[in-house]
Amino acid sequence: MQNAEARSSVGLLRDARRALRAGWYDEALSLLEGCEDWPSDLVERAAVLKAETLGRRDPGAALAYLTAVDDLFVSIDGCFAREIEGGRFQAATRDFEAAAARYGAARALAASVPHGVATMAYHDLRMRWFRRECEGSFGEAELALAHPDPSIVAGAFAYRGWLHAGRGEYRAQIADFRSALDCTATDGEPIDVATLAMTTHALARVAFEVADDEGIEAARSALETIPWTPVFDVERFGTLRALGWDAFMRGQPGSAQWAFKDARTIAPSDAWRVMSHVDRAYVARYAGNEAWAIEELAHADRLARGVQWESTFGEERQALVMLAVLCAPFDAVRAQRYAARYAQLGVENVNPAFAIASDRRTVAAARYAQGLIDMTLGRRDIAVPALREAYEIYSSAGHHYRAALAATALAESTGEERWRASCRAHASRYPDCPLSAIADAPASDEAVPAELTPFQRRLARALWKGADDAELSQRFSRSLYTIERQTAAILRAFGVQTRAELLALARREQLS
Repeated sequence: MQNAEARSSVGLLRDARRALRAGWYDEALSLLEGCEDWPSDLVERAAVLKAETLGRRDPGAALAYLTAVDDLFVSIDGCFAREIEGGRFQAATRDFEAAAARYGAARALAASVPHGVATMAYHDLRMRWFRRECEGSFGEAELALAHPDPSIVAGAFAYRGWLHAGRGEYRAQIADFRSALDCTATDGEPIDVATLAMTTHALARVAFEVADDEGIEAARSALETIPWTPVFDVERFGTLRALGWDAFMRGQPGSAQWAFKDARTIAPSDAWRVMSHVDRAYVARYAGNEAWAIEELAHADRLARGVQWESTFGEERQALVMLAVLCAPFDAVRAQRYAARYAQLGVENVNPAFAIASDRRTVAAARYAQGLIDMTLGRRDIAVPALREAYEIYSSAGHHYRAALAATALAESTGEERWRASCRAHASRYPDCPLSAIADAPASDEAVPAELTPFQRRLARALWKGADDAELSQRFSRSLYTIERQTAAILRAFGVQTRAELLALARREQLS
């Protein structure tokens, strides 16, 4: 009976490990229910696996569990594994002092444990990533890459890739991410899907930013082959978005729209769904389909009103910036509302995919967002220095997509040819990039009469979109009389007599 029970527990332990690696955490915990009473030769491994599973969602819960079952660990192997897991989750809670103490205890046992030195090296590498210690050689990675567990090998490549990013070595980062995705599972050791999912998302982002064709193809291949589960919807969503924008930059708006649509179906929250609608609105506007852009923007606006933005974390907050920019040409009040909301929340953590806190790209992301907000609100004297700083960082990093966007914004703000030239230079990295055409087009303000007031310019843009007087009155909080009077002034300034003539002129001059 006891042998049968042990055989049953062995099977449960194996299946729970596979469920954990596949991202089915509830199933893993169910299989490990009552593992504290399993046979003595299995109980330590089962308790460690249960702690690891709990920690995927809540590192504090994992630490509490390890404390509760501390008496179960008596062997050298078990105590080593306990300290390793404790250190892992202490680091995840940012208690680096406690993590170092746990790892110190594990290090004293490592030589007595099978593959203990390589396991310790992997966690030392992980601690370097948490501490943002990017300088020097990565000797820990070489030891970790010799581990027989393909998940540890894949993780070591990924962590070393992020450390390369901290030094601005983005090509080396891409190479390590691709190596992580090339790792193959063995019969007894499936690769952790969490590692594959996060690496695929990060690879798609950085490869798209620097226009690395092979990196993009590797990310696209991984997207199609990874056995995704709902717990990785954020990573899958982000990968689809990156591939969508890559398609857009290569002159494939249809493929971009399909990628954004697929992303929206798995969006993990309403905030991310807002971002999907904003993405589609942007592409539609660049493609000249203003009706579609307005429809997508209306969807985004309705969803955004119900989002608790203060509860969001990270990149999805940038949807507020994009909403402000998209609304600014025809609805200054709504643009102001979104810009103010974003400014109120702050610009930290605008891009959690840039995992190195000292990475200058995080500074660039914040400055670019603030520059767009200030430009939207008409504060060009403040916007231009912010956008210029963002451009210089992105350009020096070889992040051609964002450098092109920043240059486009600077060209619009300043009207200077050098920024159009910069946009063209970065956009040329992508075949058939639509930003090249935008850079070649005349700046809108060059065709707008200089005597128009800022309000009249905003009103003119709204008129180009076909808004009627009632809508304009509500949008700008002005009386119908004021709207009619200001519209008449706009028509005189443009030298036309009717709104139809104004609309035709706007299309001819590429103003609308």
